[in-house]
Amino acid sequence: MKTLEYLKLVVKHELIAIKEALIELKLIVLLLLLVFAGLIYYLKPFPEKSITISTAFKGGDWYQFAESIVPALKDQGIILSVVASDGAIDNVEKLDNPQSKVTAGVTYGSALSNEQIAGIYSLGSITYEPIWIFYHEKRTGKITDVKDFARFKVGVGPLKSGSYALAEKLFAINGIPINQDKNFQAASIESNLQQFLDEKLDVFIFVSTIVDLPVQKLIRTPGIKLFNFKNSAAYEKKFYFFDAVDIPAGSINILENFPPEKISLIATTSTLAVRRDMHPDLQLALLLAMKNTIQNSQLLFFAKRNQFPAYVDPSIPLSPVARKFYNSGPPHAINYLPYWLGVFVDRFWLVLLTLFAVIYPLSKLNFHLRKFNYAVKERGHYEEILAMDRQVSCNTISAEQKVLFLKRLDEINMIIIRRGVPIGEETDYYLFVNATQLLRYKMERL
Repeated sequence: MKTLEYLKLVVKHELIAIKEALIELKLIVLLLLLVFAGLIYYLKPFPEKSITISTAFKGGDWYQFAESIVPALKDQGIILSVVASDGAIDNVEKLDNPQSKVTAGVTYGSALSNEQIAGIYSLGSITYEPIWIFYHEKRTGKITDVKDFARFKVGVGPLKSGSYALAEKLFAINGIPINQDKNFQAASIESNLQQFLDEKLDVFIFVSTIVDLPVQKLIRTPGIKLFNFKNSAAYEKKFYFFDAVDIPAGSINILENFPPEKISLIATTSTLAVRRDMHPDLQLALLLAMKNTIQNSQLLFFAKRNQFPAYVDPSIPLSPVARKFYNSGPPHAINYLPYWLGVFVDRFWLVLLTLFAVIYPLSKLNFHLRKFNYAVKERGHYEEILAMDRQVSCNTISAEQKVLFLKRLDEINMIIIRRGVPIGEETDYYLFVNATQLLRYKMERL
């Protein structure tokens, strides 16, 4: 027999033995299948390949940021849908709404209540976002104290925006409840901006990055002044959700030396939040895309390269996926394998190691199921002819018993012949046949 033919027979008989073992061990097989299914359910290796992120008004900095990470996610086979909203609080409400398709959103942890953060995780802060207070200096005069703004008509953004929530905190710190003061007018950012430019509002307060369109428009408009927080360091020391940042003199336009002097601001950090049930692999994909995008964006005006993303604002609990990312970096497997396979191996490695620890020693036992299965089935027949041999050798049997024993030996022999002998077990087969023949001769001599 040729080697290939022999190997084919070995494989064929092994498969037959496996089939018979599965039939006989139905309960154990079912249990193993249930364990395997539970393991797959726990590891969730096959997530949906889509994310919907809620940002702010269309064209704003958050909207632009979300659009900038679309290509990076697309490379991993993930479709990112960007939707506009009223802002930070509206985004979290969408995340908390089971009927909403939104699975990620940008927000300010410092603007949220404990109830609002209960169903979300933080993937980390994206950048510093100052509180911008622009005012018409001709109408208000030069203002040096935040409390003085309460004397004028102030636009504070939508009620469900981070701008409104942080303005409310800022003025509450200074003893002014804006929700009870008619001078503070809540409306969309676009509406407040237009009213401010039309001088229907004296002051416009909102929170955003320096690249946001309203900031770029107002900071260069003649007659509009940006409030200088001279005591920004005090806010940073007193409140964990505020950071002191500066616009250095000439940093916006060096040739024109604009601004002519340093402007101090207080800022918070924007956070990318996700639903707590978002698949770990999608969370990691967002983190990787976010990191690569931030390193090459204008969001670095107030921050150093590689400073973000980072877990700066502890208001929202950090996702376990993000914690591992910040502590250990991305999985090494994704450097050598396709993304989805790499992240699955990273989460599955402990199971793989356990399986290897069990299977490898067993493989050293040279365990062959076809031989084991054959031996188990023949053991019963060996015990039966051994019992006959004892009775024949130690006791006197009647003619009727002798006929019955010989008949049973014929039956056993036919069972063995019909069952088939797996390759490699021919020697055991003939040894068994010889054993039955020896017993037959012994009985015939009686």
